[in-house]
Amino acid sequence: MMKRQSLRKTRGKAPGRKNTSLGDRSLLRPPPFIPTLSLPHKFRFVNGANSGNFSISRGNLLNLFVVATSAVTTARLVEGIRLKRVQIWANPSALGTAPTTIQLEWLGENSPSTIVSSSTMGIQPGYVSARPPPSSSNRWWSMSGNQESDPLFSMVVPVDCVIDVDTEVRLVEQESPTAGDVPAGATLGQVYGDYLDGLASGKLAPIGLATLP
Repeated sequence: MMKRQSLRKTRGKAPGRKNTSLGDRSLLRPPPFIPTLSLPHKFRFVNGANSGNFSISRGNLLNLFVVATSAVTTARLVEGIRLKRVQIWANPSALGTAPTTIQLEWLGENSPSTIVSSSTMGIQPGYVSARPPPSSSNRWWSMSGNQESDPLFSMVVPVDCVIDVDTEVRLVEQESPTAGDVPAGATLGQVYGDYLDGLASGKLAPIGLATLP
């Protein structure tokens, strides 16, 4: 008899096992859910024919991914975008010629006068990789309708350079679509990539997407 009682006393829950009884109310409903699609995305561009200084604004980033709603109108597929990193590659200069310099400058609020530059030397290409300065507005989300004209950064880039813009994007959910750049002769329903410097300038063309006409 004493042996049976001692066995009963040692019985209990196995260590580490979670109580899964119906008394645990967290099991009676699914967790909170956010339907807005948010994902990281890299946009790539090439400067096909024009070297120069380009200023990139919040509105430029918001227009990078659009769908044609008619031959002359577009709607943004991105309602929010956040800048993570900018990378630039430049071809080496011809042997015996002066080096080619590429440069990126951050322009946002609370941003120190930060310029990142690189020069090509011999067969060595130029390369710049820069993240937005900490605590600057360059790291903020850009949203449609809010301070779209604010410049985020400027670039001095040569012909044929490649530019990668790493971002986090949030796609349109229930908001009314916001109009993007005004094309000429777009195909209804076609998804387009806009120029990094905007359609009016039209020099830094997207790679991998149909270019906005």
